[in-house]
Amino acid sequence: YGFFSVNLFLELSGFVLTYSAMKRGDPVADAEKSATLSGKLHSLFAFYWKKMKRVLIPMYISILIGIGFLYLRNVLFPQFSALPIYTGFDVLKLFFVPFLIFDIPFLQKFNGDLWFITLILQLYILFPLLYRQLRRWGIWKFLGVCFVVTVGFRYFVTYQGWSAPMGVIADVGHSYRLFSFFLPRLFEFGFGMVLAYVFFGGKDIFAKMSGWRGFFGGVVLTGAGFAFNMYRWGWPYADLTAAIGLFLILLIIGIFFAKSSILARVMTFLSNSSYENFLLHHYVLNYFLMPLLIAGGLLQERVFWLMMPVFVAGSFFLGWAAQKIGARLG
Repeated sequence: YGFFSVNLFLELSGFVLTYSAMKRGDPVADAEKSATLSGKLHSLFAFYWKKMKRVLIPMYISILIGIGFLYLRNVLFPQFSALPIYTGFDVLKLFFVPFLIFDIPFLQKFNGDLWFITLILQLYILFPLLYRQLRRWGIWKFLGVCFVVTVGFRYFVTYQGWSAPMGVIADVGHSYRLFSFFLPRLFEFGFGMVLAYVFFGGKDIFAKMSGWRGFFGGVVLTGAGFAFNMYRWGWPYADLTAAIGLFLILLIIGIFFAKSSILARVMTFLSNSSYENFLLHHYVLNYFLMPLLIAGGLLQERVFWLMMPVFVAGSFFLGWAAQKIGARLG
């Protein structure tokens, strides 16, 4: 269900945030340098404001588009419309920061992918603290603490079953707790931070990771991650092991793409609106494409895959448009 892509995103996100803070003097680094409390608070507020805008403006735009798609589905395909499933308070929840109000059963009715926004916001809020501890502890102690916290929490979830963070395989009911989202993902985010810290220090670790040894190591780790998924005792290690392996494999693929100016431009264009596309693909697929196929009696595997290019193109077009609107508003 794409859960490993979440891990990969967090690795890249941890890398970019840390590298930016060390090279460009992001407010996180400025807060470290400021001698006064007011200066530190001002720098941190500037950091949060910059990151929150980038997350929340596209989210609100996507919610409005999603409501439009839901209405369009009920008009074009009335056989799929139903009695209202939302209360007035449910509608209001969509326009509150999901970090404050989070309701998985409700979001599953509208767009279950929005759980990811909560995860992003939590890690962005924690980043200044994590960044400071990385600089104080060094890479090995920092990564070790992240590993112990992540694996320890995953073991607790696996065997106690009190909650099931998205992406963690556990035999429990649909019980989700707001503040559990960042804990099972902390190691992957911290791993990305460590990569940036080492890379900025002058060691071109990507050159070493992108050779045949890196590719072979990536295949082995990815296979080990899927193997861990087969056993309950291995669940706590499955995501983070496979995520590192896939990171090594995709690093090599990314370097290959970068060598071609055409492929590099295509990937840059797609990546510029990738977040908006993530937010919108649910509506295009579930509120338009699937009802269209079912209403036309075309819900067959061959037809579905023939329609996928249309779905991808439509989703990315909406993502591109939302990205442009968000850039103007931001």
